[in-house]
Amino acid sequence: MGLILSLLTVVSLLVRGFSISSLPPELFGDEIDVGYQAFSLLHTGRDLYGQLFPTYIHSLSEWRTPMLMYYTVPTISIFGNTELGVRLPEVILGAVAPLILFLLVYQVSKNRSVALLSSIILAILPWHILYSRAAFESVLLLDFILLGTLLFIKQRYFVSLLLFFLTPYIYSTASLFTPLWLLALTVLYRPKLPKTSFLLLIVLVPFGLSLLSGQAAERFGKVGLFSNPEIIDQLTRYRTDSKSPLERLFSNRPVFIATRIYSNYLSAFSPEFLFIRGDNTARQSLQYIGELLPVFAPFLALGLIYLVKQKQYLWLVWLLLAPLPSALTYDGAYHATRLFMMIPSLCVAVGSGIYWLVKSMPRYAKAVVYVAIWGVIFFQFTLAANYYLIHYPLRTWQWWHVGFKQAMEKVGELSDQYHQVFINNSYEPSLIRFLFYTRYPPSQFHANFTVDKPSDISAGYYGFYLAPKYYFGGFSPPPNKSLVDVIQPGNLYVVSQRDDVPGDWDWSKNPPGGVKVLFTTRNPLGTPIFYLVTKN
Repeated sequence: MGLILSLLTVVSLLVRGFSISSLPPELFGDEIDVGYQAFSLLHTGRDLYGQLFPTYIHSLSEWRTPMLMYYTVPTISIFGNTELGVRLPEVILGAVAPLILFLLVYQVSKNRSVALLSSIILAILPWHILYSRAAFESVLLLDFILLGTLLFIKQRYFVSLLLFFLTPYIYSTASLFTPLWLLALTVLYRPKLPKTSFLLLIVLVPFGLSLLSGQAAERFGKVGLFSNPEIIDQLTRYRTDSKSPLERLFSNRPVFIATRIYSNYLSAFSPEFLFIRGDNTARQSLQYIGELLPVFAPFLALGLIYLVKQKQYLWLVWLLLAPLPSALTYDGAYHATRLFMMIPSLCVAVGSGIYWLVKSMPRYAKAVVYVAIWGVIFFQFTLAANYYLIHYPLRTWQWWHVGFKQAMEKVGELSDQYHQVFINNSYEPSLIRFLFYTRYPPSQFHANFTVDKPSDISAGYYGFYLAPKYYFGGFSPPPNKSLVDVIQPGNLYVVSQRDDVPGDWDWSKNPPGGVKVLFTTRNPLGTPIFYLVTKN
């Protein structure tokens, strides 16, 4: 069994680490933030806003949980500000998750076959593989939850509780899921907790309070249903439509919020999400299939029945609790990141379904059924892999912010030759990408950057600046003037094809009079994205 698990871990590592530097095609915004925060922590011990070893990271636009940034520091120190430096931690975390799941399932069921099948399903699960190939906090969170649960059941309470109480610092969904899951474990296993664990609880009370009233609460306030303006708008429309005095009985905040929570919760179990399309965001789902392979559907149903018959309620409770954090957010219906905690129980159910079906077969048919099942699974996995490797990059390049890497690296090469550098900030926020790809020293950023409202920072240019020479914003030419009139000799400009150039005019082939195009980045279809230009 040890050899099989070792082989499974190697396969899991290969499918998650293959071509990780070029697929997904570039680092998207959150990954860039993770990388530069880790770079800043490595060199200064501070985050972007100068907080020393923070318990919550202050990004440019919001507060973020810090654990992934700290975890990424070693790989950034070895591989630098690269895709490998940012993504390798998730590759490793994703590769070991099937091994942890095997140990947990075996601890619960004492059935090696079910444990092995469950871990194989996790190793080849498209949902988990996609997330393990990018800097998503949920991959780290899942490992902590799995390992914490395993240690709790094995009565290693101190380490288990330490892992659980670190989870809110990994990803925000843990603020709700972890206490509910701890309560469920306590009911299911009725542990006699040692005094050291209660001491740990007391020590961590201040951290729990910060989750209710600090940065975590601020984050939930942005995405939670309870402050969602759409609810207010819908409520206003309904009350405007009706003249009945009873309308307030049917159209009110509690009713609307409860209805949305109910809808979000059930959507997590829908065939549309699980087997057909998945998350509506292309960065979080292939959208070629659902979050699971379609062939898993009948085994999932069989496995849930098997788990009930075997009274393995742990997985059923886990499955019922996992969608709750996502259900409380306004866009949580098909949000694969916030629903990531569903994965272990789904894998166990599918593995149990395969085990139960084959076990019920006559002995002479078992081998044939096994070969048929894994043949179909392998075929569907191959289809998904082919789509991911060939078609996915061509259809999702916008979601991965293709074009910034080459543009910012070229800015880093050329900037010393120019007096001022103006970088388009309307296509996507460009400051964090500039910092990451140019390896801008964090100590200089702390000293030179101030948070000011955007303003006219230069003649015909609107935005903000990073002293002494870098400007981020967009062109705002005066009346009867064009963008070309704003461009000045001796300065370097990053110009967006989408936002700054009219129509499909390709400046790399036919630049405006007086403008010199130094460099062009293009999407996988060959269309220009950014031009680096100056005035002749």
